[in-house]
Amino acid sequence: MKRFAAALVLAALVQGAAANEEALGIKVHKQGGINYITGGLGEEAHAFAEVAQRYPVQLFFTVDGEHAQIRDVKVVVRDVKGDVTLEAKSDGPLFYLDTPSGRWTFEVEWNGQKQTKTKDQTGRRYLVLDFDFKKPD
Repeated sequence: MKRFAAALVLAALVQGAAANEEALGIKVHKQGGINYITGGLGEEAHAFAEVAQRYPVQLFFTVDGEHAQIRDVKVVVRDVKGDVTLEAKSDGPLFYLDTPSGRWTFEVEWNGQKQTKTKDQTGRRYLVLDFDFKKPD
């Protein structure tokens, strides 16, 4: 799982010149002053790799440790004060955010399973967070 995330980030960094999200068919969303993109199902993952360098916070969703066709993960992002800055649902296993530096809490939920991680994002350092869910019975 972590190897997949690292491979996507590395591929994006190696690409050099950034492609335009719209030209690649990726919709850029904005909420609470944060730009984000979500998706990455199938071949779309390659398009995400081309623009990843513009998104220092990258959330990866997997099921039982495997890259999956997961979507509809509820994502809530809170600032250092605990205020909700962003609340959205994923369109795929990738959710990339362009946040300002600071301490952020990421709350995710899928199929009744909740996970929370609080991390510091500093400058243009990449923060890659893996969230692994259990396959529904």
